[in-house]
Amino acid sequence: MILGKCPYCDGNVISKKINVKGKNIKLYSCENAKKEYDESEQYVFTADSTCRFRVYSNAFLRWNKRSFSENEMKNLLNNEQIIVRLHGKAGTKEYYKYVITDLEYGVSVLWDEEIEERA
Repeated sequence: MILGKCPYCDGNVISKKINVKGKNIKLYSCENAKKEYDESEQYVFTADSTCRFRVYSNAFLRWNKRSFSENEMKNLLNNEQIIVRLHGKAGTKEYYKYVITDLEYGVSVLWDEEIEERA
């Protein structure tokens, strides 16, 4: 499924289901960011890969956000930033932060930007 245009190379960002360490997750990646296993069993970008933009749906798991949805990814690609709801370690406190695209990490949280509490 095509979610939008890559912010770095203007290729299509596609969604596909993958299995990582026994967990089914979604990978949102530029069609030009191709990876494969090399002879040492490392998962590396191919020689013909011209982009590195990739986001895994579990990118915010450490902040107790179970999944980054296809809809959130579409909004991020269209608007260049979105607001996501994250949670503290105990899962009791919730807070909102801006998220932007990042060429190296896929997405980055803008920790220094404050967002007023949402109802």
